[in-house]
Amino acid sequence: MAILMYHHIGSCPPEQADHRGLWVSEELFDEQLRWLLAHGYESVSLARLRRHLLKQATLPKRWVVITFDDGWRDNYTRAMPCLIRHGFTATIFVVAGKIRTSPAFDRWDEYLSEEELRAMHAAGFEIGSHTWSHPRLTKLADDNVRDELMRSREHLGRLLGAPPAWLAYPYGAFSARVERLVREAGYEGAVSTIRDNRVRADQLYHLPRVMVMHDTPPERFGYLFSYRYHLVHAWKNRRRWRERS
Repeated sequence: MAILMYHHIGSCPPEQADHRGLWVSEELFDEQLRWLLAHGYESVSLARLRRHLLKQATLPKRWVVITFDDGWRDNYTRAMPCLIRHGFTATIFVVAGKIRTSPAFDRWDEYLSEEELRAMHAAGFEIGSHTWSHPRLTKLADDNVRDELMRSREHLGRLLGAPPAWLAYPYGAFSARVERLVREAGYEGAVSTIRDNRVRADQLYHLPRVMVMHDTPPERFGYLFSYRYHLVHAWKNRRRWRERS
């Protein structure tokens, strides 16, 4: 009943203090997953959600899509073991041009490697595109947008055996023009950073998500999945929907 958005799993390093909201500790992440499990939530893929929105499949009564943006290595070392332990899966949106080619040194700013991405894919995790270099797509000319979308899709396709079907917009920046180019590039859907916990078929190329931050305790999850959250953010999002045109 919501698409959750994460970035890093781990302790926020001092040099990332200004971006502390993007970090969720391993302990808190484990507690959040325990809450979801205790309240009967099942994780589903974006592919399955799409089929449901197109009336081609059904979903569990209580479902959640868990997504990670950027493709940080801690998604593999910290998030994946915890997710598997609790019976959940996730969608990892990767900046294809930043896939790590050097050995790992356990730094916070390391990206996933090709081997790690293959292992996540083999474990049933959905791998999506976060473009080639993470630009603000709305600021680029059409040809440059196409290049970002296709280079990422083709590279991940060669790496994993099939091109990614889903895109996450860098910085959440999208427009009707960008959506059209995403469709033309062959993507089946895209997620935004607009906050809401209700999704519709007409939002397939800008699905809203719920951002989970460093200070989101498990007991707040009830609100994040509630109709009240939807109403509050539907009001706040009026400007964002206008900006899409």
